[in-house]
Amino acid sequence: MSTYNTDIDAVATLKAEHGSKWAAINPEYTARMRAQNRFKTGIEIAQYTADIMRADMENYDNDSSLY
Repeated sequence: MSTYNTDIDAVATLKAEHGSKWAAINPEYTARMRAQNRFKTGIEIAQYTADIMRADMENYDNDSSLY
């Protein structure tokens, strides 16, 4: 079974456990969001962007005429 289908099943199970409080949550939409999101935490996003920034700064320091 694909990760997408596994996520749909997992969210559907959680939705059933929480009853009407989670009625507005669509398991398929949630699985789609999980598939599209590359990062799980804000720290991962910050690390990724910091790595890009450091590489860009190094390239600039090596040859600023390219910028």
